[in-house]
Amino acid sequence: MAVTFYSVQVPNDEFHKKLGGGIPKGTFGVIVGESGSGKSIVCQRMVYGLLRNDVSVTYLSTQFTTVDFVKQMSSIGYSVEKYIISGKLKFFPVYPLISLVKKRKDYVNKLISARHVFDSDVVFIDSLSSLLKFDLNRESAIDLVAFLKRFTAAGNSVIVTILPGEIDDESLLEIEASSTFLAECTLRKFGTDIKNTMTIKKYNLAPAQYQKQIAFRVEPKIGLVVEIAAVA
Repeated sequence: MAVTFYSVQVPNDEFHKKLGGGIPKGTFGVIVGESGSGKSIVCQRMVYGLLRNDVSVTYLSTQFTTVDFVKQMSSIGYSVEKYIISGKLKFFPVYPLISLVKKRKDYVNKLISARHVFDSDVVFIDSLSSLLKFDLNRESAIDLVAFLKRFTAAGNSVIVTILPGEIDDESLLEIEASSTFLAECTLRKFGTDIKNTMTIKKYNLAPAQYQKQIAFRVEPKIGLVVEIAAVA
């Protein structure tokens, strides 16, 4: 039987089990959350797991330059230099563009026409809302979703992050409604500690049983660590 998901398993790490084993092929994933809630670290953990399982990845970032991304991944124990050199990981920084004062109105069409971005097994856009906040409305959101659905129909997967408030409610609703995986990252207080929590709200075609609420922390040189007993 053919494998129907992309594994994100890494040694000595329970995160893949909490996701039901990995990312189903054909996933259109949306991770929503405020700044600092853990959206990016979840994506970075997925990226590292995918690469270790020989899955090609594209990562489009509105936060990091290439050098900063490599340093960030190394700081949490997810070294990716060899994957970038081999071409298994394609990293596209867009920060220099979106940081310009001048508002850009053509990013949806630019993203849709960027075929070189969408030639990997799994594509991450972190964050979609920051990239398209000056250009996204309900009509363009429908066009974007239609394009991403065509991409995932071939068995590829795409995961995007969204910061609420950066795009209008109608566009957000359209994107969330079209997703096959929808999760929200938040900060929650457990006793005297504040932990990151990812709540899975929708998960179509999950490979196996998954945990709807995953509490985690980030450790230097270790990365994302699941808090086994944090969620009641």
